[in-house]
Amino acid sequence: MKMKKLLSLTLAGAMAFSLAACSGGGSSSSSGGGGDNSGGESGGGKEYDVVYLTPSTASQFWTYVGIGIENAMLDIEESEGITVNYEIVGPAEESQTEEYVSTFEEVIAKQPDAIVTATLAIDATVPKAQEATNAGIILNFVNCGIGTGDDGANEEYYNQFYYCSNDTIGEMAAQAFVDAMEAKNMDPADGGVVGVNMNVENEALNHRIDAFRDKMAELAPDLTLTDTYYNQNVVENSQSNAENVISTYGDQLVGMYSGNNITGDGVCNAVAQAGIGQDIVSVAVDSDDIEIQALENGNLDAIIVQDAYAQGYQCMENALLTLINGENPETEKQVNCPPVVITADSLEDEDMLDLLDPTRLQRD
Repeated sequence: MKMKKLLSLTLAGAMAFSLAACSGGGSSSSSGGGGDNSGGESGGGKEYDVVYLTPSTASQFWTYVGIGIENAMLDIEESEGITVNYEIVGPAEESQTEEYVSTFEEVIAKQPDAIVTATLAIDATVPKAQEATNAGIILNFVNCGIGTGDDGANEEYYNQFYYCSNDTIGEMAAQAFVDAMEAKNMDPADGGVVGVNMNVENEALNHRIDAFRDKMAELAPDLTLTDTYYNQNVVENSQSNAENVISTYGDQLVGMYSGNNITGDGVCNAVAQAGIGQDIVSVAVDSDDIEIQALENGNLDAIIVQDAYAQGYQCMENALLTLINGENPETEKQVNCPPVVITADSLEDEDMLDLLDPTRLQRD
């Protein structure tokens, strides 16, 4: 196996966890890549060029996705007798969407056999996806694609999409919030204010907020939710927003919802500094070291965790099997990988530990 990890900046497995948290036909047998695809039936001896175009090389979440991608590659190399020339490219930060799009252009120009990617810039990515697919490149999206996943948008421009429904995430977060209130003997019927926090606005991520609001209106109609505080995916901004919410609402504040882990980091910091972890409920989406510590210390009540590893694994497995067999093995082009609610009580379960830290699953 040849592994060329060409990073725009150094890939750090323990850096800030982000997000989070979208080929025309599923049976394209042509390959635009430069790999030597000669060989026997069902992949034996064939060589493929595959690129993982990440939205952020500095993100723990996308690193965890990458671990799943690489493990799938190693497993398929062994089981099918193929060689994968593997490359990782992408901007350092999720906010660098223009660099992401320009890197996508560069990757297409190299004509690999397959591209595995995720995008936070849907509109700008659609024409690139179309270009890649028209060039015969197998294009798979993981977690964030050129649609929400639930809507099937632009599915003619990719081969496969593995994602976690943001509607499901928002609904599960609301249920976890109400469950945590009950565990703390807080009655939603008494009313109060819930601070709503998110990193950025985009078509996909907005569903995490809207679904949370809708489910909270159903489960706890007497609670008042604030307008959404956006932080541009900067921890310091998130912390400042949370401090503002805490000072503005005081004793009226019953809790916080954080739509991604960077947002959750800032909120956890603010809650810890204010010393109100036992007095309010805080629920966040996605996880990192700061949130796990906050869960242990009582400054966070629940994390809605996507299975980044499984999404990455399935995405790469599908891309390689599509190349080997000349058709997409999935019957549906969008596959929803549901999240899991993790609390302090379930934190030490082996399955939960693997979910929170996929480095435990990383192969050499």
